[in-house]
Amino acid sequence: MAGLATGLVLTIMIYPMYYAWRLAIFSGQVTGSFYIWLAGISAGMVALAGGFWAARWAGSAEKDRRAALGALAGALAGTFLFCLWGAAAAGDLIDQAFPSSPTWYVQASKIRLITGRTMLMFLSLFIGGGLVGALGGLLTTLKGSKKKDVFDLEEPQMALNASITVVPASIVATVIAAVVFPRLASSVNGPSTRLVTEMDLPVLVSLFLLVISHVALTLVVPHEARASTHRCGLDEVKMGAFVGIATAPVLAILLFLPRRDVFSHPVILIAMLIISTLSLVSILTLISLILPRRAVFKPPPNKHLKMEASLFGTIARSKGPRLIVLCVGCGILMVLPLYITVISVLINLSPLLDPTVFAIVPPGPWRLFQLQALVSGSILTVAASFLSAIYIFYLNLGRWFSAWNAKRAG
Repeated sequence: MAGLATGLVLTIMIYPMYYAWRLAIFSGQVTGSFYIWLAGISAGMVALAGGFWAARWAGSAEKDRRAALGALAGALAGTFLFCLWGAAAAGDLIDQAFPSSPTWYVQASKIRLITGRTMLMFLSLFIGGGLVGALGGLLTTLKGSKKKDVFDLEEPQMALNASITVVPASIVATVIAAVVFPRLASSVNGPSTRLVTEMDLPVLVSLFLLVISHVALTLVVPHEARASTHRCGLDEVKMGAFVGIATAPVLAILLFLPRRDVFSHPVILIAMLIISTLSLVSILTLISLILPRRAVFKPPPNKHLKMEASLFGTIARSKGPRLIVLCVGCGILMVLPLYITVISVLINLSPLLDPTVFAIVPPGPWRLFQLQALVSGSILTVAASFLSAIYIFYLNLGRWFSAWNAKRAG
């Protein structure tokens, strides 16, 4: 929540500065560097405050965790800024760099430049926001205590559920990017001896997001396993371990089927090696920690309770508002990787690939910004609402089944 709020503040603040810079550039009288410095310093201060706010709001007493919370808020703020402004800004002004010529060379150059600039804009906002947010989180430790954190197990376990959600979402985004952009590259690049071209960046950014989310899942699974106090909780943690274990083989198979040549890329091979190592760590966590702890907890005493535990776990005891918070967060993460690495780039390329896409927004110099904000806002809202609706239905079904089960048993 702190990250999204910070991202909204950044978006509202950046737009007038970008507008002034754009006017300065088009006038040809000044370089507009003043507005760039102003926007950069202002954005850094806001991201720093967002990281500080997130760490302080969470109330963690541990230095490393406060830094991680600040980094998470800053990275989310940068991502939200990318969705509402950064993606379109990366595609803006491209026509100013090239003559208005329909030749193949000019079109190919525009496609390569737009693709590379969009991905570099995301990396700049995501990594920059994360680093500044981490610094903001660290600043809260100046007056922090040395006590250990005590977790409220009634709160939504966002770290585990978000990690379980974003890892498959990143796999899907990686596979789609690996199908779409190499084919597009074959029509504009031709042979290249470069290690990384602009058309490779969507796939590499998808893998970057996958590695980060896989690391988070690998770290959070043993933590949640040690914190679990009942068998149903460990079953959810076990599912997280299975997701971590399956990540490497599933990604390898899904990438191999459509694009066998993708494994000839050295950067992709390095990423696959990291992901495979993390999957092996998940296997060790399952064998050495989760299964032994699960054996300690006794199973439900009768078949009715066993059926309830198998079908619904402990959802009947969940609180609706907290469950909605969990679903909104997971819903956003469910579609963000695909939007960042595929949809945002294709929207920026739409004037070249299919100009009719702009028919859904009114004419004007800000059409690209309106389209990016409209698409990103729509898919994030729909995903969060859809997931919330499913889980609220599941919550009510679980409560009904628990009440019916108790009446039948007693």
